Amino acid sequence: MNNEDLLYIEDANNRKLFYRFTPAAFASNFVPLVVILDEKEKAEALNFEYKMWNVLTPIDDFGHENSGACWLGDKEDFFVKDLLQKLIEKIADEYECEDHIYLYGNSAGAYGAILHGILCKANAVFAGSPQIRLSQANYAEATEHDLSDLLNPKDSFPIFYLCDDKACVESSVGDEIAYFADACKKHGVRVHLDFCPDAGEDESHILKKVLDMFEHVPPAYTP
Repeated sequence: MNNEDLLYIEDANNRKLFYRFTPAAFASNFVPLVVILDEKEKAEALNFEYKMWNVLTPIDDFGHENSGACWLGDKEDFFVKDLLQKLIEKIADEYECEDHIYLYGNSAGAYGAILHGILCKANAVFAGSPQIRLSQANYAEATEHDLSDLLNPKDSFPIFYLCDDKACVESSVGDEIAYFADACKKHGVRVHLDFCPDAGEDESHILKKVLDMFEHVPPAYTP
């Protein structure tokens, strides 16, 4: 995919975060926003629209060999995190869906979905095979090293839907999910481990299942 075919947002240092955005086909009083975070190749190929949803698909092509920077940035300069938060805020404000934001991500995108879902106070997050703790060698000084450190019993948080892809070769995924789920329960944050689409399904089909589920989730927890 040529970046000229994509939209972008940039910072003061001219670093560009490319993305695709598809607004809902029909305007209504309730049109939620879903932010889809996935691997670069999948994100570039995905041209997804569904029912009454605004769909935002950013592309993280930073990091080593442009393979992604965990939706944070390079060398603890977390400009990708800042750019994506700015982008979500911009679109949510323009389309008046600040109170109806959802995140979807797999693998490294699942880490990003949890992180950015917390930062933008999303309603719900679906995270498939998430990595919760990043390498201490690279992120030891950053709060984002461990996503469970962002939880507390006082603030509002999304409802988390965590899925362990049984086809994933990372044997530690289940441990990461259990670790984060325990932290959620400790702080009274709602978390579910019982919604997991069948492994091997087409990405668009999985997305549709998740969005159908999102349409029926209760409001996010507010203390």
